[in-house]
Amino acid sequence: MDDGRNILNVLSSAVNEYLSQRTDDLRKNIVTGLSVGFSRALAILVITMLMLIVLGVFAYAFIVLIEEAIGSLSGAAFIVGGIYLIAVAVLFLLRKRLFLNMFTNLFTGIIGGEDSADNWKKLLLMVVKNIRASL
Repeated sequence: MDDGRNILNVLSSAVNEYLSQRTDDLRKNIVTGLSVGFSRALAILVITMLMLIVLGVFAYAFIVLIEEAIGSLSGAAFIVGGIYLIAVAVLFLLRKRLFLNMFTNLFTGIIGGEDSADNWKKLLLMVVKNIRASL
């Protein structure tokens, strides 16, 4: 009867050690994932802001260029506005491919972890280590 209790104690300590290690690994993965996610989000924000400034400057230059060609400032503004409207429609139609898949891959890469076979190997190695230590 003592051997049964001893084996149960070894197994429970191995499982506790494994769960403790998995909790620590999860915390590290969450911190790493959040830092990667926030840094990418900040980089996307900065790049987007710079692109908007550049786009505004080029839009103004394009409006002035078209205005000189057709002689109407409002007509040139409507032409450039139409081009932007077409670009927004294309982006809207491709939103799943462009944005949703990108963020899905980002977050699954951050959250996704090890293979379940690796988890079982770690647990078995801890059980064997605890059994050897108790002998």
